[in-house]
Amino acid sequence: MTLLSRNPEHDSPRSIADVSSTDVAGPWRARVLMLERILAASNRLNATHARGELAERVAATVVELGGFRRAQLNLWDETVHAFVTRACAGFGAADVTALTATPVPVGTFAAMTAPRFRYSNCFLTPPTDAAAAPQAGPWLPGLRLVAPLVAASGERFGFLALDDPDDGQVPDPDRLRLLEFLVQQSATALESAEIYERLAARNAEISAASRKLDSLAKMKRNFVANVSHELRTPLTSISAYSELLQSNLGSLSGEALAEFLRVIHTESQRLGAVINDILEVGSMEQGRPVLHAAELDLCQLVRRQAEAWQRRARDRELELVVDAGEAPLWLPADQMLLRQLMDHLLDNAVKFTPIGGRITVSVGEAGTAARITVVDSGIGIPDDKLGEIFQSFFQVDDSATRAHNGQGVGLAICHDIVQHHDGRIWAENVEPQGTRFTVLLPRRAPVILNRERDNVGAGGLEPAELLQRLLNWVGGSLGVSTAALMVPDDDDQSLVIRAAIGLPGAVVQGARLRRGAGFAGRVWETGRTLLITDLGRGAEAPRESDDLRYSTPSLLCVPLREGERCVGVLTVNNKIDGTALDEDDRLLLEGLAPRVAGMLARHAGWQCEGLALQQVRHALRATTAVGQSCRESVHGICREITLATARRLGFDDDDLAALAFALPYYDVGLSRVPPQLLARPGRLDEDEERLVQGHVAAGLEILAPLAVDPRVRRLVRHHHENFDGTGYPAGLAGEAIPVGARLLRLADTLSAMLSRRPWRGAWTLDEAVAELRDHAGSRYCPQLVPEFLVEVESRRGRIAVLQADAAEAVELRRPVLDRAGMVSIRD
Repeated sequence: MTLLSRNPEHDSPRSIADVSSTDVAGPWRARVLMLERILAASNRLNATHARGELAERVAATVVELGGFRRAQLNLWDETVHAFVTRACAGFGAADVTALTATPVPVGTFAAMTAPRFRYSNCFLTPPTDAAAAPQAGPWLPGLRLVAPLVAASGERFGFLALDDPDDGQVPDPDRLRLLEFLVQQSATALESAEIYERLAARNAEISAASRKLDSLAKMKRNFVANVSHELRTPLTSISAYSELLQSNLGSLSGEALAEFLRVIHTESQRLGAVINDILEVGSMEQGRPVLHAAELDLCQLVRRQAEAWQRRARDRELELVVDAGEAPLWLPADQMLLRQLMDHLLDNAVKFTPIGGRITVSVGEAGTAARITVVDSGIGIPDDKLGEIFQSFFQVDDSATRAHNGQGVGLAICHDIVQHHDGRIWAENVEPQGTRFTVLLPRRAPVILNRERDNVGAGGLEPAELLQRLLNWVGGSLGVSTAALMVPDDDDQSLVIRAAIGLPGAVVQGARLRRGAGFAGRVWETGRTLLITDLGRGAEAPRESDDLRYSTPSLLCVPLREGERCVGVLTVNNKIDGTALDEDDRLLLEGLAPRVAGMLARHAGWQCEGLALQQVRHALRATTAVGQSCRESVHGICREITLATARRLGFDDDDLAALAFALPYYDVGLSRVPPQLLARPGRLDEDEERLVQGHVAAGLEILAPLAVDPRVRRLVRHHHENFDGTGYPAGLAGEAIPVGARLLRLADTLSAMLSRRPWRGAWTLDEAVAELRDHAGSRYCPQLVPEFLVEVESRRGRIAVLQADAAEAVELRRPVLDRAGMVSIRD
């Protein structure tokens, strides 16, 4: 023990170890001075609101004042149901890594704080499950002093584990009371920081909601003013010219009469267009009726519209170039709505392009989707408004002196029409000046239905629409052109096709399979998945395996279950990229099958739950690809690498299945992120960063109606965590991050690096590999990186070939802009 010096500079004890009840030089003075130091440290801790920084300060303060050389701070983490190391002081780097990677389960904590180890409000825990350690005398090797962190409610939310006291002795009761006071102050600071973070997040939400309400109120006021102006202007012209006609009909020349009638006709059309737009917004808000889709040639439709567009362009002295090609481009769509979509896009371009400018309209294929682009050389759109332009009544220039007329509903109508077709639409600014609008529309084979029931679900989601969405979801997720849902007939004697894509109508209506007959019948009988990678090999080859239904030589059949009973079979084949179905596809389809069976079973119960049906519709739309690349993609190979790595690591079947399901959907929440943030180079500010990070919670919300497995939810939630604890949303570190989420982190990073972005080209594979190696142990798990890179290297040749086409795959996977993503990121 260190005796207190009479020198005032040394009156304050350095740590609790310097305070002794036998110190005759002034024990009470020493305690008072130590309490003052603890209170001063407590003030500093309470002034720190960032939990990560506060955890580090708590550990350092306990080492500085607590009389111990090593301190480990563990806090409860609900996602792993364990106490996770958040900060360490006095440990080497290797020890910190090991401690961070090892959560403390509830059972272990209970054993550490068993009643026989209690020492005041702390616990002297021996290295093994031995008898209680002596509460006085020398500090034994492996002994730890465990100090629980207790909330105001009495709940233990963490603990400090202390080791290696400065004086080598078990602290006496007086020193322990001071230490417990320091721990109590630390617990208060940690609890306050958590409350502060929650309040800050809630205040940010309230602030955003308030700004949103202000924006909506402003848009409402502007809308009333704009509509009044848009209605009054043509009405004034019509009224004025009508009065002139009425009063001067006998004296007007034929030329003047024709001009008067032309103006009245033009203004009447303008007035009708305004009224139609307003009525269209009402139709949008109430929900459009079922789409009246029919096969149409998009190129021909554009060529027919081009003449009217040219007249509008000439009136504004603009150059209009229409590139629709000669070859037909067929897709199922509502012709009237597509005309409306393209007219609004053209009107928007004409309105905001100055005299002498240029507008280009082009139509073409993007994989299995149809793409429409409208590029103008106009004034462009402020970057922070790109996420809002598809809102009803939104005006980029909402001032009273704005130069452009309109009600601000045209682009909202475009968004609604595209979303109604399960497509994607987004806007980008182009160099040197102007804007490009891109629309992707799916070109899916029609879903052929059999035995359609008459009942209609709440919210208008009929059995027919549900089956169509389910089949498109399955087909899009696996990238196949042929999929069938087979169910038992009414007598439970044969399987019949309930719905299918890519099969002839006669097959859908007439196919019947007995138990054990054919591939699907065998799956129905056994309840086991059947994957055939080469249909043309061996005695199992079907007689019809060389017809158009088998353009690729593989087939996958998965049972649909209710409990132990097989209630149907999902069959898929003919991958669009020409590859064979494999074990990765089996894992994914086995993950989709329970979701399909569950939604079919729950449909009848949704009759009175319109909201539930709307959520299912949105979830299926958001997770169904708008199109597929007609060849392998970098993203697909990254998925393959991830699952191959998981197998190398010995994942069990359940964890493999969860990873396979999460891989296509883990970033679906990006649909809630304003698109300008996804395309912006450089760092984002704090508000923007919060919006981007919110895509994790948004993704879980979107996936919720699909009743995904809790394992999948954990992977999606934590795929942006960094190994060193600097990631989001929970700041998990080391082994506390689910291993599947650590693999998703690698897959997501590799896919992003190997793909082009608006602000950069694709990285070379060598550059990407170097990035993963350089940050192993910080961003990425050091144990997983070498295993992951083994699988990467084995596919080096395929990746090199595909990198040039990575942009197409990214474009096809681009998420639809969700209405919730249309938020302002500026005050």
